[in-house]
Amino acid sequence: MSDPLSILFGSTARVKLLRFFLFNPSKEFTFDDMCRRARLVRRTARTEISALEKADVITRRTIYVQQPGKDKKLKALGYGLNKKFPELQALQTFLFETAPIDGRNLLRHLRKAGTLDFVAVAGVFVHEFEQELDVLVAMKQVSQTKIETAIRALESEIGIEIRYAVMTSENLLYRVGMNDRLARDVFDYKHQILVDRIGVRNELHTGSYRG
Repeated sequence: MSDPLSILFGSTARVKLLRFFLFNPSKEFTFDDMCRRARLVRRTARTEISALEKADVITRRTIYVQQPGKDKKLKALGYGLNKKFPELQALQTFLFETAPIDGRNLLRHLRKAGTLDFVAVAGVFVHEFEQELDVLVAMKQVSQTKIETAIRALESEIGIEIRYAVMTSENLLYRVGMNDRLARDVFDYKHQILVDRIGVRNELHTGSYRG
């Protein structure tokens, strides 16, 4: 069965690109970077980018990109969200509410990586697009490869990059106790704890954390 939004907006690729830019409102991307992150083939991406430019949802602009092994940034053509688009907030809300970006869907993917001791979501999962982190995961035995595979599978569904961190349960409790930057990036801002088998909530409320 076709995705209703794909019919409404013209194609699955267009929906992916819309979500990609709307959920990364303050960032600019080269064409190649955008194709890689949104998981689109170049030919399709060019067609959809052209359509979104005509609709004035995104704009092209000159950006400077750091090249591997180079000291200076090089000038490149970039694309970014047009924050002056009249219906920006309504479109952003609509596409967020209709995207499979929810805790249940995330956990369905992550559980394939093993037993989860702790999972918290922030960023795009709580409609805060400027946060540094979207998902924080802790496990007694971490498999970076399996977690990455799970995250990439979810990314392919929604068409945007998910910023995540994974660590051992012991390391997470240590970081929360030390009030380090990663802990602050999640717990000082809007977030939701989905799984907590190691008492992070208690540490946040009664321990040394000073968020």
